Amino acid sequence: MEEVNKVMTLFDSKDKWNAFIELSNMRTELVNELKDCLIIELKKIAESSLTDSGWIFDANYDYIKMYPIGSNIVGVVIEWRCWNEPWSRRGACIWFNRDDKSIDWPKVYDKIKTNKNSLHLQDYGENIQNHGWLPFVKQIPAKVFDVENDTTSVEKCLYMAKDHASQLATNLWEEVYKPFANKEIADLMRSFVKE
Repeated sequence: MEEVNKVMTLFDSKDKWNAFIELSNMRTELVNELKDCLIIELKKIAESSLTDSGWIFDANYDYIKMYPIGSNIVGVVIEWRCWNEPWSRRGACIWFNRDDKSIDWPKVYDKIKTNKNSLHLQDYGENIQNHGWLPFVKQIPAKVFDVENDTTSVEKCLYMAKDHASQLATNLWEEVYKPFANKEIADLMRSFVKE
């Protein structure tokens, strides 16, 4: 309560309080603007980097995803809303679309686990709390976002996109997507769900 009282002293006029309320009400729009800036730059990188790689890049306000062509059921993803979970703070994940009931997902999980080195998953740990749709996860290093190591908030990590969206996109691409962005890995991932 003492902290709240301290903060309340900042609002020593009705105008300051109203400005705070207006900004608070715009939070989603402000965050989405930062995501837009980042997505535009990431799409530029993906467009030039994924030619003949066997991968498709897809991004919106909820996620940034890359998956093998013809197999939109397994891939690599940053899913922003999952950053609120303890297992995915500043996380990148291997993703399964568990809606496809024709796939033997435990078998796919075992194949990915067995091929961890071939898939460049050395930094990814098993997601013990979620063996379903995000079975492997790694924490993206803080330096990618130019934040302190204990920063996990999507909003704080996205601030770099305000003035340096291109650099943030390059950092994310290098750290999360580039290790997978070749035909051999796309073919291998696709093979796990095609058998």
